[in-house]
Amino acid sequence: MQSLMRFFRGVVAAESPFDRWRFLVGTWRGTTPGDQFGETGEVADAAVFSLEPGERFLLTRGEATCEGRVLNRSLAVMFYDKAADRFRRETFFSYGFVNRETEYARTDDEIRFDVVVEPRPKEFEGMRWRSFLRRFADDEIATGLEVAKGDGPFESYGEVRLRRIA
Repeated sequence: MQSLMRFFRGVVAAESPFDRWRFLVGTWRGTTPGDQFGETGEVADAAVFSLEPGERFLLTRGEATCEGRVLNRSLAVMFYDKAADRFRRETFFSYGFVNRETEYARTDDEIRFDVVVEPRPKEFEGMRWRSFLRRFADDEIATGLEVAKGDGPFESYGEVRLRRIA
């Protein structure tokens, strides 16, 4: 009976959309050309992904620097919400706000999120945000933000390509 239960747990776990993103575990680095994310210089990004606090969560520790200064540090937890059949992600920034992200579209190689910023900084009033996580290969990904003013169309706010280094 126990082996049958292990078999069914394994089958159920193997069917989770979360499994497609486990390849992220490791250390990633990338750069973003100037004139993105509100910066004029090249932005260097580093991210470490781990299965914390357990195998159903993907924890990301991130840091972005520009010209030797730290722009921000972040801590994100992504998980798959079976009941809603959607990915969710909470990203905490050293700026002092949190992005509460809920999947609105998904393919095998991309998750797109609607973003609610809390508390909403005054400079973000009237703006809507979206983010994405895109897989190009097992060793190359992209993350990015899009912004819309009022009811206007979404435009890229910035995208960074990251490559696995460990």
